[in-house]
Amino acid sequence: MARPIRSRPAPSSGSRPAALPETLGPELDASATSIRELLELVRLLEERGVLRFSSDVLRSEDRLVGVLTDRLDPVSIRRAVRNLEVLVRTFERLDPKTLAALTSGVPAALEEAHRAEGDRPMGLLEIATAVRDPEVNRGVRMVLGLLRGIGRSAGR
Repeated sequence: MARPIRSRPAPSSGSRPAALPETLGPELDASATSIRELLELVRLLEERGVLRFSSDVLRSEDRLVGVLTDRLDPVSIRRAVRNLEVLVRTFERLDPKTLAALTSGVPAALEEAHRAEGDRPMGLLEIATAVRDPEVNRGVRMVLGLLRGIGRSAGR
């Protein structure tokens, strides 16, 4: 928390500085909405702990950079940044509806796979019967299409 300033500097060259309300009054009036929004933003940052975290990071910037540079070598940093760039480009090309369907379907699919898991391997007759289920068939076609696309890209 900020502490009040206890001492005031002496006026320079014998002249008295203008009173704060006189010099800032018109500017404060013109910026009242912005100042209120800024104060609201600061309040929200404080409530969520972001303000303290940010100020702690800024205060310890030199130590933080030192720790990061000691722990990470430049080659791995460059590789991580390139990989992140590839991921971002991949997600840019995906249709948002497709990505939403995929991401919302993964937890349900994993749960279903866990329930269907057994100790013995499936026989050909069980697989053929399962593929007749329209949902299984759709999933198999999607996986095969995915594998075909990966194989095509890897063959380049």
